[in-house]
This record gives sequence, C-alpha cells and structure tokens, in this order.
Amino acid sequence: MNCYPAYSVRTLAAIATVTLTLAISPGLARAEGDQDEAMFRALDAIATRDAVVGYAAGIVVGGQLAYTHAFGEKELGSGAALETGSVFHWASVSKPFVATAIMQLSEAGRLDLDARLVDVLPDYKTSDPRHASITIRQLLLHTSGLPDVEDYQWDHPQYDPQSLGRWVLSESPRDLLFDPGSDRQYSNLGYETLGVVIEQVSGLEFETYMTRNIFEPLRMTDTTFYYPDVPEKLRTTGHTGAEDRRVVEHYPYNRRHAPSSTLNTNVNDMARFVMALLNGGQLDGFRILKSTTVDQMWTPIWVIQESPFRGAAMGWVVEEHSGRNIVRHFGWDDGFRSALILLPGEKSGLFIVSNDETAQIGEFVRAAFAGLVATQESDGPR
Repeated sequence: MNCYPAYSVRTLAAIATVTLTLAISPGLARAEGDQDEAMFRALDAIATRDAVVGYAAGIVVGGQLAYTHAFGEKELGSGAALETGSVFHWASVSKPFVATAIMQLSEAGRLDLDARLVDVLPDYKTSDPRHASITIRQLLLHTSGLPDVEDYQWDHPQYDPQSLGRWVLSESPRDLLFDPGSDRQYSNLGYETLGVVIEQVSGLEFETYMTRNIFEPLRMTDTTFYYPDVPEKLRTTGHTGAEDRRVVEHYPYNRRHAPSSTLNTNVNDMARFVMALLNGGQLDGFRILKSTTVDQMWTPIWVIQESPFRGAAMGWVVEEHSGRNIVRHFGWDDGFRSALILLPGEKSGLFIVSNDETAQIGEFVRAAFAGLVATQESDGPR
C-alpha cells in the first residue's frame, strides 16, 4: 500500500526546487543505453511522487560500472543537491563487509570458521553455559542464538577505541534465545561480536582493519566505519516522519555497534566493492578474496523457513527471483534505508540508498531490478 503524505507549501517548494535543479544538472554518471536512463527516470518518478528527500543508486552490468545516479537533497530545504559522491549511512549493509573480512582471515589460515567463539575470544563469558558452543560460522549465519540489540543509544554515542570490545565482552545481553545452531534469529549483536573477533585475530582496531584490507585496496576513498572521519562536505542528513518529513534527532552512529550498522559510503565506492565481488574478488589488479572464497561466502547453508526459495549464506541472503539467483542485503536505521542486490551469474548488481527512512525501498528495488534485467536482455553484458 502506497502512502501519499501531506506536505506544506514550503516543503513542496523545496522539493520542486531541487527536482528542477537536478533535472538541469543531475548527479548522474551516464553509460550508453536507453534502458539505463529509463530505469532512473522510473526511480525519480517514485521519489517525486512520494516526496522522498533523496536517494542515490548505481548498477553494475557484466562486472563493469554502468550507471550511478543521485536525486534530491542532502537535507530537506537546504538546497544542497545530493551527488553520487554524497556519503550515506548504509545500516545493515555493513554486514557483507564484515563477512568479507572474516572470510579474508579464514582464507589466510588465521581463523577457522568452525572454531568456537570462546577459543578465539578467551574473555568471552556469560552465565548461559550454551555460549561455549557458539562458532564463528554460526555468528555469520545468525544461528548463534544471540539476541538482537534493542537500544543502539544513537543519542549517547561512544567513540573511544575500547567501546566495541567493552560492549561485546561485558555490557551486551548474552542469554541465548536457543541452542546454537538449532534455529536462526537475526542478530546485530552477533556481527558486533565478529568485529571483536576481527580485532583479536588481526591485532588491529576494527575500523583500521576494514580500511587497510578492503577500502584501501579497492580505492574506496570515501568509505569508513568511523563516522567522524566523513568529510563535512560529503555528509547527508537522515529524515523521518511519514506525513511531515523532519531531520532525525540523532545521526545513527555509535562505535560499539560499528560492525553491524555504521558503514558510511557513497554509490561510487559501493560500485567498486560490488565489481570486486562480481569479478571473483579482485578489481584493477588488487584481490581482496579468492573467487572460491567468494563462492563459499555466497553458498546458502541455512534454509529460511518462511520461504523455500530463500537461504542464509555468510553475511548474505540468497534467493531465486524471476529465474535468477541473487544475493542481497537490506539496511534500515533512523533516517536511512538501503539495499544491495547482486546477480552473480550475470556479474551484475544494483545498490540503492536513501536519506529518508520513509522511502519505499521495496518499490525502488523492484523498479531498479526490472530496469537491470531489461538492460541485460536488450544490450547484454557491457
């Protein structure tokens, strides 16, 4: 069901102004092909109809960047147009990056995916004796039994380097919901625990490891898990309110939740991560994973009961859509929505992020996916 919110004259005028500005000089990187332009016209129409504050998106076809696009404002009423270089909070799309880091350590022989968590983190203790059997693989699959986070305390963010370890090892809730490996329950806490695993095994702070081993090799120059490092000129503001859009009270950042939720990047950089994975773990001569490791990461292991066509892989959900196998992850936090969808068989993918949590991300994804499929069928891989 679509929602058509009521807006003040001032709000509508602001939206109309930025829409006209973007129509004249859009934040758009074009590749040849009418299908690509048609897809983004369709997405812009959805954004205009629902008065979405802004969004950015991109597509990769045949392992190569085909299109990036930005529409709307960094902050409603500011007149500052979004660009493809604008940095957004991507929420749970952080998790595929954490899974990539864990697979790097496994590939290097530094971490056994079936090792017990307590053997990797000797200081990890809880009153629930079942915690002793949790494995790294179960954390990746959300089958560890750890609960989800209930309060991220975006209004009381912690920034010190010890905040993640302090949260995971002493302050987080750890009474298990079920015996490890017997069921599946999405757990942000599980991925925060993986962040501490990365620190323990690598000897580096979580953010430093991610920068040195993923962002720098892929030349993702505007990407970070540490929000204070985002340049002011690239920042976007999150918005909430279905009927009266307003800036979120607190930007969704707290260092203790970095691995599960605090990826900040733009569509230009996201395209490089997508291309690397679709090209078997390498881009421009730099390799972040072996192709066999990428395949392992994307292999469904746990059948998600509500859908026989959907399975949980390590850091990803794998499913069949329109006869195509896709791997994907969505994100949603205060003020932001995001989606990352890949078609490994076609070496293609799409990624969308909005600084408006009321954005109908599912409708955006359906329109973009239809455009991507049309592009492939009309032009073939480029």
